[in-house]
Amino acid sequence: MRRGAGLMIGVVLAGGSPKLLRLVLGDATSRSLLKFPKGTLLETHVKSMLKHFDRVIVVSDDPRVGSVCSTLPGCMFVEQRSPGIEGAICDSFSAISASGEKIVTILYGDIYAPSNMIDSHMNIVARYYEPVMTVTRPVMLRGSFLQVDIDPIEMSIIGMGRGQLVFAGLMTVNVNELRSLICQQDMSLHDALTHIAKRQRIHANMWLGEWVDLDTPWDYLLAVRLALSSLKGVYVSDHATIKDTAIIEPPVFIDDDAFIDHYAVLKGPVFIARGARIGAHSFLRNNVAVYEGALVGAYSEVKRSIIYDRARIGSHSYIADSVVGKEAHVAPYTVTENVPYTGVAGEIVVTSTHPLEGLKVGAIIAANSRTTPHSVLKPASIHR
Repeated sequence: MRRGAGLMIGVVLAGGSPKLLRLVLGDATSRSLLKFPKGTLLETHVKSMLKHFDRVIVVSDDPRVGSVCSTLPGCMFVEQRSPGIEGAICDSFSAISASGEKIVTILYGDIYAPSNMIDSHMNIVARYYEPVMTVTRPVMLRGSFLQVDIDPIEMSIIGMGRGQLVFAGLMTVNVNELRSLICQQDMSLHDALTHIAKRQRIHANMWLGEWVDLDTPWDYLLAVRLALSSLKGVYVSDHATIKDTAIIEPPVFIDDDAFIDHYAVLKGPVFIARGARIGAHSFLRNNVAVYEGALVGAYSEVKRSIIYDRARIGSHSYIADSVVGKEAHVAPYTVTENVPYTGVAGEIVVTSTHPLEGLKVGAIIAANSRTTPHSVLKPASIHR
């Protein structure tokens, strides 16, 4: 990479509507603030990009994004004042000098992928120092994606708006050209990229690894499951309390001030965040994330689920393949029913490269909502 030459700029677009993920986040609006075992999605993206850039500009209309950015060395926050993807790009350019032949790398902040997706993209940028677009092939596809066609020999873009691949939310283009087309000529991003592709080659970086478009809680559930697969061994903070009768089978991560009561069973992958409490005789297994300050009550079972910040699961509950939003209260004896994803695929589209055969669907319990005791929540239902 040509680091230190003042030519490489990284941008993360972290604004826009939270869509259905508001059911998880509560009052936050940016999907980049979704939590994962290694931090928020935003933190992961910025740290991955800082391996290649001295500075990363983060654009968002959510001030909480600015608060996170301020804790990350090399992160610069720009408030998004203009609507849409095009507006966010133009707002980011306010922090970029208009002089010189520079290129900019733009990453969508609502995409889950491991850091080596960015690494693979930047390897091609370093080789050619020309426009690059990362493309992928999801198992199922929502209609809003930019479809692309590539020349498999030249590995370059030959068609926009058609083809079997989709834009994966990561591109490198000439900053002055994109500024002219989008900010001065009012082109859409789609039209601008089409214009660029006609005038010069856009290299295609084919990414077939893990990738999830975070649009709904079901996307988030799959992305967290993929992230949990990277846990190794057992980590227990020196500031956590684990009763001696608790059973822990790796991989398990237990953070500061967490409390695991007598006879609780944690069968990994399981992630327990700071200040979470796991009640006596509870059973957590097979890809569970319990986030900051959340509570799982005694004699409850949780599997393949997310319990978000300060949510409370009442005793004797069964939560499977579900997402419990921020500060939701699940009354005792609540049960979520689950079915294979193929049984509800017409209602829910998960856009990911990951095979979906083993995915199951439970319920969404929205942020700040409450269930009543002995509730039975149907698959693919949303409890508000």
